[in-house]
Amino acid sequence: MLNGFEKPHVVAVPFPALGHAIPLLEYCNLLASYGLAVTFVTTAANAPSLKLQMAHAISSGFDIRLTVLPTPQVEGLPKGVESFEQVPSEQTDLIFDLVANLEHPFNRWLEGQLEGREAPVCIMHDVLLGWNMELAQKQNIVKVAFDTYGAFALTLLRSAWLSYSHNALKEEDDSFVLSLGLPTPLRLHKHEIHSVMFQAMPMKRTGRIHSAIQGWGMLVNMFEELEPEYLQHLRNLTGKKVWSIGPVLPSACFEGAVRVSTQGKMADISEDKLLQWLDSQSSCSVAYISFGSRTFLTEEQSKALAGGLEASEQPFIWAIKVSPEVKHTQSDLARTYLPEGFQERTKNRGLLIWGWVPQLVILSHSSVGAFMSHCRWNSMLESVTLGVPLITWPMIADQHFNSKLAVESGIGIQVCEHIDGIADKERVKEGVTLVLSKDKGKQMKRQAEKLKDMARKAVACGGSSNANLQDFVTDIQKLQKARTAAREQSLKAPKDHCVPKFI
Repeated sequence: MLNGFEKPHVVAVPFPALGHAIPLLEYCNLLASYGLAVTFVTTAANAPSLKLQMAHAISSGFDIRLTVLPTPQVEGLPKGVESFEQVPSEQTDLIFDLVANLEHPFNRWLEGQLEGREAPVCIMHDVLLGWNMELAQKQNIVKVAFDTYGAFALTLLRSAWLSYSHNALKEEDDSFVLSLGLPTPLRLHKHEIHSVMFQAMPMKRTGRIHSAIQGWGMLVNMFEELEPEYLQHLRNLTGKKVWSIGPVLPSACFEGAVRVSTQGKMADISEDKLLQWLDSQSSCSVAYISFGSRTFLTEEQSKALAGGLEASEQPFIWAIKVSPEVKHTQSDLARTYLPEGFQERTKNRGLLIWGWVPQLVILSHSSVGAFMSHCRWNSMLESVTLGVPLITWPMIADQHFNSKLAVESGIGIQVCEHIDGIADKERVKEGVTLVLSKDKGKQMKRQAEKLKDMARKAVACGGSSNANLQDFVTDIQKLQKARTAAREQSLKAPKDHCVPKFI
């Protein structure tokens, strides 16, 4: 095994949100398994949620380390609050301020690496990072963007930014038309994209994506067969390499049921209790409801959704998350967010979990037949990989685009939309019943199983994602060989550079 300067060293810098950090770290584990040295950069408050995910790679002898940067002060952000999951929606701009302020301590750390024998050859960074990385460029360290959105959503987000920036947005009575930076113009109904996407602050964030794709290349967490047209469009757009390397998930997801969670925070339910409940249900009979780690339903939204679930008379697991600013006991939360008597009436077929859940354990279980989701890319990929049809309620940003992709791929139906939408009881009831017990739901399940098979083939030996992973590793190794050769050449150069005297 190579060591010291001769070993390719890759640095990964995530955006401080678990939905961004978890897939990037999973990919880092893969790179480490191929003999690369990997440093994953984070902050003190985010580190504990990542150590469990690193444990298997470290125990296998892979060279992967966690580097904790000193957290800069941000006015208005309490000490120890360092990720999206920890702030209410109206304070998310403070996390972007934190990210911007982290570039200076990162550069100080990078300077120390450059003085040693393990200077990185590549920095993988989240598409939302937005750093200039001038020091890296001066030292010929290549930058590679890691896309956590998917090719379809990424190109639409970029097109929205271009349209907004160039005052070229075409708005009609019930739709938007996006054309800039797309293979063909695309009309999106207003229920498919929230108007907030065309306001100044979201556009500023989306502009980071436009900047990020101008680097040495891009890694996309998806597989070629899912979005071939838009992957090729990204390649044509950038003129750079775009490696589709997904689904980036723990290996257990491709081998059968996941019995132990290795990602994210500690669950708010024991896995033994969870599995016992799931084992007691019939095959494909359970609807799993979760809107991720960052989306919090209002009291009205939660009660409306509960009414639809109860009316469906189908078994369900509901992971309910409330805003970090809400500090109440579980019984108080139930009285606030659920209809009176809901828990008692559904206790024989419903499992309520207030907080974090081991999502992969749930989705991979044979009793789960539907996933009601906000349709963030990670959740959609997990659903595709595990063959579970989607019931979608997209809320913001890329979620609308992913929902559209799920519906058009034949694995999803949409029951509500927008972060301020209120679910219709009958629509939820019909959606859950359709997916779990109707003929159309069975067709969706068959299509989901086809995509599941494609995803597994993609990451297997000889598959498209596996080949792209190996190609990326080879390119990094070539960069390292060139650096080593240049270093050896400099060592051979004469130390006395005096001009010889001729007599």
